[in-house]
Amino acid sequence: MTSQHSVVPVIVEDDDELAMLAPIGCGIQTGAGAVLNLLRPPPGSRVAVFGAGAVGLSAVMAARLSGASEIVAVDRVPARLGLARELGATSTTTDAGELREFDFIIETTGVPSLLEGALEQILAGGTVAIIGAPAAGTRIAVDVNAMIDGRILRGVTEGGSDRITFIPALIELYRGGRLPLDRLVRFYPPTELRRAVDDARSGTTVKPVIRFEVP
Repeated sequence: MTSQHSVVPVIVEDDDELAMLAPIGCGIQTGAGAVLNLLRPPPGSRVAVFGAGAVGLSAVMAARLSGASEIVAVDRVPARLGLARELGATSTTTDAGELREFDFIIETTGVPSLLEGALEQILAGGTVAIIGAPAAGTRIAVDVNAMIDGRILRGVTEGGSDRITFIPALIELYRGGRLPLDRLVRFYPPTELRRAVDDARSGTTVKPVIRFEVP
């Protein structure tokens, strides 16, 4: 059952594509919100994003808005890394293990070994944000002594957002060309649901959106 508390009032303009705004309420809000609401990297910060899916690329775009001087995107799909560079990443890699001394790392893949590694790759006082969700009950090993000098492991849900104010703000950023989320989206008709799922799993499509035509 849908709660009325999940409704966000938004003024829809004549040239808005409603289907394009749909992903903002979940993945876009989560990735961008983790950066803009919770981490708030100061200018000159070094930020790494593990995973260049919809959440990770939203974090990349937000990091660019924050003024971070270095934004590194990590993924195994070359096309997604190319898109990350176009959206604001200053560099990309397929090997997260080669990264060192970051102020912030945003883990969106849900791969436990990457999360463990991230805690060794941030500077003292740095923060690792957990967004990726592995199987229920998954645990990681943490070097307690490495955490004592101020390293922070922070869980993130929906970008820590006040959705009533943040979602309209993201829409305005999109309308102004500062959050080009249309670069992530590909539309599919309901008859191609299986294809949409397969394309998302293969990395062909970053954010598939099923668009229902009004009769």
